[in-house]
Amino acid sequence: MKIRLLCFAAMKDYFPPQEELLVKSGSTIAELRSSLEIRNPSAARLLKVSRFAVNQEIVEDGYFLSEGQSVAVLPPSSGG
Repeated sequence: MKIRLLCFAAMKDYFPPQEELLVKSGSTIAELRSSLEIRNPSAARLLKVSRFAVNQEIVEDGYFLSEGQSVAVLPPSSGG
């Protein structure tokens, strides 16, 4: 199934800001995170501490993805 992956901030150093991905039907956020780590091992450390949002709502690793969803990878940020 297709999802739209959105990357922000430091994550754009490892992946395009926006792309369509094919993932296995019934995939979870944890499985997506793992496949992204395999695709770019340099991003593994940042992926481990990043949050994921589906259709603009933060979700946990056990969340099941559905066809056509937008998934944003949100690395930690600091403000001041």
